Amino acid sequence: MVVARPAPAGRSRAFSLETVLLALGVIGVAVATVWSGADASQVTGGDYAMDYQTAMNALLGGHMGAFFAHLPTNGAGGSLLLRAPFAGLAKLFGGGQLLIFRLGALACLLALGALGVWLAGRMRRRGIALGARVGLVALCAATPTLLEAVSLGHPEEPLGAALCVAAVLAADRDRPLLAGLLLGAAVINKPWGVLAVGPVLLCAPAQLRRIVGPAAAIVGCWLAAGALVAPGRMLAALHGAETSIVAHPQDLWWPLSHMDGLYSVPPALLSAHARQLAVALALASAVALALRALRSSAPLGVRQCLALLAFGFALRCLLEPSSHDYYQLPLLIALAIWEVYARRAVTIALAATLLLTLDFGRLNESATATASSLLYLAVLLPVCVMLLADLVGPARTPWAWAPADAATATAAMRQRRPGWPRRSRSPSGAG
Repeated sequence: MVVARPAPAGRSRAFSLETVLLALGVIGVAVATVWSGADASQVTGGDYAMDYQTAMNALLGGHMGAFFAHLPTNGAGGSLLLRAPFAGLAKLFGGGQLLIFRLGALACLLALGALGVWLAGRMRRRGIALGARVGLVALCAATPTLLEAVSLGHPEEPLGAALCVAAVLAADRDRPLLAGLLLGAAVINKPWGVLAVGPVLLCAPAQLRRIVGPAAAIVGCWLAAGALVAPGRMLAALHGAETSIVAHPQDLWWPLSHMDGLYSVPPALLSAHARQLAVALALASAVALALRALRSSAPLGVRQCLALLAFGFALRCLLEPSSHDYYQLPLLIALAIWEVYARRAVTIALAATLLLTLDFGRLNESATATASSLLYLAVLLPVCVMLLADLVGPARTPWAWAPADAATATAAMRQRRPGWPRRSRSPSGAG
């Protein structure tokens, strides 16, 4: 019997020190982001005040009828449930509305930062360079779109990104119950969480029932409660999640927009159905990949499932007629983590982040809308092509970040036999 040799004490201490330093950095950056991005305007006239605050106050007060009667009309009412335990601390200690928002937003940012720190630990064990590890954590904790999400009152975007990616990774690590819970939470957090359904199920096809069960229970209870208590408001929230009002240059449809008073607006057909189209295309891609995998008896790896998730988020961004800076956040996070698995780096994700920050920031304010639109397409379209190439290309080693040891690689391939069997966890828990 071969017994694994324990890691040297020096390496263990270094790992612990690195993890602690990264975690402290994530906490510090998250607090700074929330406290600088959220000011009094959030509770007086921002999106949070208009769409979320009344429902959050009702929820914290235990008035579930009033909570469902005042659900936000963008479909993100479930995010309030997920934030409530942290926002409730503000009320417990006598804080006002601003502190309630800040603590709820802080929880959302810390969830994404914690995902980055956890992945950095796995990257270190796989021998991936320190620069890539720090780059990934920086993207999860300090990307400029996080500040935009907080300042505009939408911290549910980073929370949704963390839940979707974590659900895929949990499915890959043979934790179907956790994957189902995370997937269900992602869907009720904001409706675009359905884009993670295909990647999660394809990552663990032998565990479909154990994943779908808890996910369906969460989503079903959420919809049933809303339908029983305030059916009209629930329908309005779901319908509001499907429509867009103001057109922005950063999308595929900008040339079709027209002026209506002070703002450019998308065509009525696109305004009503563009988001549905993005979901339909993402689900169709997942079905096509599933059929291909069944025909070839070759299951998809986690790398390809992450590519599918990032591709779905890219479709959401491209086809969204009213795209905002923070809409790009789930795409950038999924892209970065896919790149870690595919290339052991985050250079593409970092470059995309910088270019999109330029596009939505200085360029969007100082240049013509046409230039902003062209730059956006110059970033998003190559990303889509790159992800599609990974999805439809020939099968490769399951994990590009796996050790280069031939015996280890062979054993990993044998674990993924035709028929999509249940994958066993390695003794070390990594994989």
